[in-house]
Amino acid sequence: MKRRQPQELVIFHRVGLGSATTLHLGTNDPLSAAGLAYSNLVYDWVKAAVLFGVVNTVARLDHLDPPQPPKCITALYVFAETHFDRGINDWLCKYVYDHIGGEHSAVIPELGATIATFAITTLWLGPCDVVYLWSCLNCFGLNFELWVQKLAEMEPLAQIETSLSEQMSRRVRAVFGAMNFWAIVMYNLVSLNSPEFTELVFQRLLLSGFPRTTLAILFVTYCGVQLVKERERTLALEEEQKQDKEKLE
Repeated sequence: MKRRQPQELVIFHRVGLGSATTLHLGTNDPLSAAGLAYSNLVYDWVKAAVLFGVVNTVARLDHLDPPQPPKCITALYVFAETHFDRGINDWLCKYVYDHIGGEHSAVIPELGATIATFAITTLWLGPCDVVYLWSCLNCFGLNFELWVQKLAEMEPLAQIETSLSEQMSRRVRAVFGAMNFWAIVMYNLVSLNSPEFTELVFQRLLLSGFPRTTLAILFVTYCGVQLVKERERTLALEEEQKQDKEKLE
């Protein structure tokens, strides 16, 4: 007897496949491409968050301390914080990435650390062409962030940043954060959807939609990065005040 699938699951996949098929068949709307690309990552994050939430609830009933859910995809604008499985990410950071990379301030140790980390991740996910491509892209993303940081510390860029006000420096970093966010989206679309779909979204955003739609999407993303940065700053201040209060007591 043929096994029946849950109706909600069937409807979800039909809607998802229908949207992707419509996009492939002829729509040239870059906003649709950007929305569908972003929704791919949101869906995977929601799946991970729900599964982790259920497991965490059961684990806490047994007085265990399970890993926290993954960080919201909307709040990710650096490759170093990008993960969908916090437990595996913590294990890899502790025993591989941090162990080899140290302070993650030197180019060569960082390169070795990222290669080793993604080599193990590739074996865990199951070696195949898509996983190889995903690992290489994210490995490059992590190292490229360090290269840009090192470049910014050199003259004359370091002097230029020093001359900027704190607000302007944050705006400049938010601009790069917005571009980095979409690099994270594109690199992870390779494994969450397909390389062909990733190429299609790339063409829609940078070719069909340039410059108006491309700049509009980057501006919205820039505003989102600014909100995330402000929240991070507020949380850091609250944590600092909490520590000062505990010292006084």
